Amino acid sequence: MIRAFLADDEEHALNILKLLLLRTGEVEVVGTASNGFDAIERLRALRPDVAFLDIEMPGMNGVELAELILSEHLDIQIVFVTAYDQYAISAFEQEAVDYLLKPLEKDRLAKTVQRLKREAAKQRPSPAPGDNPVLRVRLMGDIAAEGAGQERIKWRTGKEKELFAFLALRGKERIHRDVLLNALWPEENYRKAKGYLHTCVSFLRKDLRRLGFEGILKYEDEKYYLEPGAIETDYERWLDAIRAIKQDPAGDRVEEMERVLSLYQGTLFKDEDYPWAEDEVRHLEQAAGELRTELAKQYERRREYGKMIEAAQRQLAHSPYDEEACRLLMRGYYAEGKHDEVFRVYRQMLARLEELEIEPSEKTKRLFADIRMAKPGALSE
Repeated sequence: MIRAFLADDEEHALNILKLLLLRTGEVEVVGTASNGFDAIERLRALRPDVAFLDIEMPGMNGVELAELILSEHLDIQIVFVTAYDQYAISAFEQEAVDYLLKPLEKDRLAKTVQRLKREAAKQRPSPAPGDNPVLRVRLMGDIAAEGAGQERIKWRTGKEKELFAFLALRGKERIHRDVLLNALWPEENYRKAKGYLHTCVSFLRKDLRRLGFEGILKYEDEKYYLEPGAIETDYERWLDAIRAIKQDPAGDRVEEMERVLSLYQGTLFKDEDYPWAEDEVRHLEQAAGELRTELAKQYERRREYGKMIEAAQRQLAHSPYDEEACRLLMRGYYAEGKHDEVFRVYRQMLARLEELEIEPSEKTKRLFADIRMAKPGALSE
């Protein structure tokens, strides 16, 4: 016998559905509610096999209620009951085992019951005792997420990938639904954007489940987030390493800096244009630039001028107008006796700055003048 819970704010519709389900002889109605808030409390206590949810309910509608059921991993199948046409249903059916159109039809309901029985018969794989897998996420460069078996999510749509990237970047932060709507679908009307979001959430939950991470995408108080401790991103690891280096700015941290820079696999969300991530992209590039510059200075203190030159060149490749990197490169070439290279680097910087219609700083001019005069202090900062 299938244990069912019904939620609908129309008492007449609720009674008709209850009667039709009982007449199948295969369904026991264990509870009802007229709104989503009462429904979620009773669902937590009753734990039925299936919840029949009307989409249009005041306060918390059926789709939002389904989000809570899935987020809390209540292991309850969902059937939407709606008066929407086929176009509207397509935005919601991803979350459900089935849907029923009002007015209800006996034969259609019988098919839904059979589908519920088939779904219930499927065995869900259980994690091994003691398993606590972590989803490994790459945000620097291409976006990727893989489980313990190195199987990766194959993104169904670009928006599914963008939704995941947004949540993974924000870490433990709980993101309000409307913030996601404004970030991912800024030009769409509110109702249509909500439908797109629910579809993407459904896709993402299914793909995470396939990798063995069911239930890590949470929804509470109209906010989405990924379960803390369930994912590990290269972005957060990199920022942690940067923070550790900054705690001891005066020490010789060359090897640690080299290791951290080797982890830098490119800009955040390479080849993607996410306006909502512009601040994080800029912050990451700035942190990487500061690290390359500091590494060049550390090489200079060690008098490893070849490595100093390489580090300064890498920074200029990322930031062609960086005068500090230019000065480091000039000092490195000067220390190796490559005066022609010093002049070349200075002329290149003059040309670049001229494009911006600005003059080089007095510090850069003074360094070049000191090198030309071969003054002993030319290598000092």
